[in-house]
Amino acid sequence: MISFQTLGLKFLGLAIHLPELFSLALAPLAITQIIKSRQKLLIDNLDLFVFGWLIATIISGWHSGFDSIVATEIIKTAYLVMLYMILKWTITLEVIERMVKVIILSSFFTALTGILGFVLGNLGIETFLAIKRPFPYGIENVIQAKGFTPSPNMLASIIMIGVFFQLQKLSKNRTIPNRKDYLIFLTLLIGFSLTFSKTVVCLLIGIILILYLNHKSILSFTWRLATSFVIIGLFIAYIIATHFIIVEKDKSFEHLKGDYIAGPAIIELANYSIYPSQYWSLKKIAFQASVESFPWGLGPGKFNNFAYESKKNSSYPTHVPYPDPHSTYLGTLAEIGLLGFAALFGIITFIIKYSRNFVKDNLVNQHLIVCLPVIFIVIGIEAICTDVMNFRYYWIVLAILVNTNFKE
Repeated sequence: MISFQTLGLKFLGLAIHLPELFSLALAPLAITQIIKSRQKLLIDNLDLFVFGWLIATIISGWHSGFDSIVATEIIKTAYLVMLYMILKWTITLEVIERMVKVIILSSFFTALTGILGFVLGNLGIETFLAIKRPFPYGIENVIQAKGFTPSPNMLASIIMIGVFFQLQKLSKNRTIPNRKDYLIFLTLLIGFSLTFSKTVVCLLIGIILILYLNHKSILSFTWRLATSFVIIGLFIAYIIATHFIIVEKDKSFEHLKGDYIAGPAIIELANYSIYPSQYWSLKKIAFQASVESFPWGLGPGKFNNFAYESKKNSSYPTHVPYPDPHSTYLGTLAEIGLLGFAALFGIITFIIKYSRNFVKDNLVNQHLIVCLPVIFIVIGIEAICTDVMNFRYYWIVLAILVNTNFKE
């Protein structure tokens, strides 16, 4: 149901989408399975920081004053923590590989919804499966696929996880992959490309890393060094291209205000001007919010109003009336304060530890999930400019990583 995030219903002002509806409906069955199995409900250090993330959200909300916005964010966080813990306590190694296949299939259907929206949009049929907006490079306007997700970037992130698992499947398949596997991979790449998302750099980094790890033993020192430079170059390009917009001086940029350009030119060249992007502006606002609200934070969900007020009289408004921080790291510090940032740091620390154990153990029989460390590297890069903690499917992948470490 991850493919259908915008479909659902509203209850007491809270939007409940299909993924939540199905998870909540199946939760009693999972809990019954846990009870029947009589297994020990192990809680490791990572789990403590996951619970710490929820506790920090509640404390920050209490400090800022509970209201409907804060209550909604606490409920969302509690749901994600519940989803993670239930998955951790119910799935087994035998189920994990089937789960990965389902993730690939889900990403495939997500790509199809995006492709459909893009095709319909280019035929002049407007749907909620795609959006049309200005584009800073090459073409004035572009139709971006988003399927049944809130944004093109969200669609790209879902498809990206499927691309990584499917590429791993193609790379490590001991027999000749069939045409269906290549067709799925091609469809995923097409669906991703039609989002015109900045996440494409993250995708390229992940693809290079997976291919490198699968063929490291046959690569010469020169190729290894070249691979390292390419990855570093892509990372730098991602940071620069996300935070700055380059516009030709003889072209009007008024249509780019709001969606992309967030302030006057900071560098003037002979033929080009370099402007700060919305991501740069939102990071400045998040830093300001972190300083003013230290150490407790603004409160969960409170960044939106803070950003709106700070840009209300600006000639370069934010691209939506109530923007999110668009940075997991600064956004956490701004909204849920030092406690939330400490919990996030702890989660990252143990993800790194489990990923190292994963690589060291070299799970040959679990070849589909060997790319998990790469996935979390890419998520960490994506988190610089995206609020990844609210992405349901990343918590599912986290549960798979943890289960693999403790059940191998």
